[in-house]
Amino acid sequence: MGNRNTGAMALMMAALVLSAPVGLAQVVADPGFNSVGRGRPVEGALRAPRTQRAQPGQTISPEAQAQAQQDMANYPFVGPRGIRPGATPPEGRRGGGMFGNATIGSAWNGATPPGIQPLPVDIFTSKDFYKDQQYWSDKRYFRCNSPQSLEDQRGATAVGTIGDNPPGSAAWGMCDRDLPRSAIVSPYGFKTAQEHYEALLAETTQRGGPTKHTYATVPGELNGRYAPGNALENWYTRMDAVQFSTVLSVLTPEYQKRMVQQAYHEANTDAPQWPSQYCWPEGFIRRWYSAAIQFPISVIVTPSLVQLMAGVADNFVTNIHVGRSFKMEGAVPRLGQDVPRWFGETIGFWDKDALITWTSNIQGWTAHGQFEFSNKMQSIEIYTPVRDAQGQVTALNHEAILYDPEALAEPVRIVRNYQRLSGFEDGDPLIYIRCIPTIYPVKGKSTPVTPGQVIEYEIPDMYGRPWAQTWEKYFEQGMERPQEEDIFSFGEEKK
Repeated sequence: MGNRNTGAMALMMAALVLSAPVGLAQVVADPGFNSVGRGRPVEGALRAPRTQRAQPGQTISPEAQAQAQQDMANYPFVGPRGIRPGATPPEGRRGGGMFGNATIGSAWNGATPPGIQPLPVDIFTSKDFYKDQQYWSDKRYFRCNSPQSLEDQRGATAVGTIGDNPPGSAAWGMCDRDLPRSAIVSPYGFKTAQEHYEALLAETTQRGGPTKHTYATVPGELNGRYAPGNALENWYTRMDAVQFSTVLSVLTPEYQKRMVQQAYHEANTDAPQWPSQYCWPEGFIRRWYSAAIQFPISVIVTPSLVQLMAGVADNFVTNIHVGRSFKMEGAVPRLGQDVPRWFGETIGFWDKDALITWTSNIQGWTAHGQFEFSNKMQSIEIYTPVRDAQGQVTALNHEAILYDPEALAEPVRIVRNYQRLSGFEDGDPLIYIRCIPTIYPVKGKSTPVTPGQVIEYEIPDMYGRPWAQTWEKYFEQGMERPQEEDIFSFGEEKK
């Protein structure tokens, strides 16, 4: 990794041991009534490892560290992860790191797991993944890797899992582990974000709302700094507990192709094109990725605007315009001009102290190691305070349902919890990120460049899948790419 990604990953590893005071399951806040569109329990909910936050000048007790390691061992990693048997971890990783010196996997260095019949070709042995579409739904095509572990085979958070003769020597994950697809998709049955939002608004109106807050009544106790959530708390944040093929099943055929293309060039050709390493935008959906938002999240609440700010890999700013309505003409619902925005535009309303939002007008982009999304991406998000017995806010529950008829075969849901750290009277101020490029794509490979060095650089079409342009130019010559789809679109209407 390079640029801001390196620091982000280091922070994420620390956060697994030093984040929330208790282990959190993927639990949705109960609204206290049977809602049409929020608070539905999560099937196959994951439980994050129990952790403990170290305050400045403090250390984590050996007992807490041991408990964290035990919880990590019990987490249903699909893998492969950690350190390959027989591999020597680098000095800084011995006895430490995200997994300690743990090994999570079923076969190593090109071997096949006992009882598993390998396919004639897989993503590590294929010369043309486009020809392999018949195998994409089979977890064996990805050697039972999760999306995160497949991306990391080359060593981001593992040591030697790619083996001694890559890519064919790549390791296998745990073929008997997976999340049910029902744990990923939305349980609510709405086809569009608009339908979902209007149903929640009607439900709230029937209950006497929406709540019209003033500065005297707005829940100002929500103001403050929050931990970004445990990296292993839900299926999406790191995608460590789900098979690649299962995630693929919630995508449309075109976006399945795009996700497999990305995985192939991360794991096979060793040519990842991660936007942040080039100081490109991170995009809307990276708000849910653990390595992208490891700085504390700032929440500022006013009667007409709620703002959430996060960072590490980029500056993620969500402005929620309370009580406003979208303009409905144009490509998608919007507040401003008919131009997609990197983080979209958001409206919302209060149901007492719960904030219900709708985001639209989002710029289609990618999320490396995960999946691309189109300009039609929209979200419904519910922020609900979690209080202790004394009524003090201890966390902010965040339930999100993502709609994208271009990219998603059906809507998906992500649930996470922000642990409250303090008000704004304590802690470090928010750090504004400014990325300075030091890595450039040179002949298709991300390459560190030193000051004064002269390179040939082709300006990419930033709105035409620049990562795919690089792969197709340098690594897909001779492949039989399907021609029926315009792969340089983000879901615009075809002319």
